[in-house]
Amino acid sequence: MLNKDKSVRLTHFIVRACYAFLGAMAIALPVLLKNGFYKFDILGQISTYVLGPFYAVVPAGYIALFCLDRLLVNVRKEIVFDAENVRFLRIISRACFYAGCVGIVSFLIILLNNFLFETLFILAVGELFMGLVVKVVKNIFEAAIKIKSENDLTI
Repeated sequence: MLNKDKSVRLTHFIVRACYAFLGAMAIALPVLLKNGFYKFDILGQISTYVLGPFYAVVPAGYIALFCLDRLLVNVRKEIVFDAENVRFLRIISRACFYAGCVGIVSFLIILLNNFLFETLFILAVGELFMGLVVKVVKNIFEAAIKIKSENDLTI
């Protein structure tokens, strides 16, 4: 079982790995779709439906990752109740909302064209990202509870 410090470090490592993964996907996705990475011809047909929305949300992804990175730095420094953290959380929520809107529009377009399997994959990746966000929020609340319990013991 991970303790609080190891959990924060692991989450921080995952966030930083996501920087590289997002950049690699931004470079590799057109090549993978064009060359038929999977043995299905359907990927060539849906590449126009996938690339546009993906590149529309890449900047929001980097903004959210940057804010998550800064939040975790603050949690490691035990800076929890700070206006900067609230600003980071607000930016993250807006980036996720933007990506969700793009995803819903993409889902509707793909659904209308009967490409449901790929949509489920895209939604699964989004759920993993949201899991990362929830993990960061958990670490923030964990630090807040520790600080609150210490303050409750002081007179």
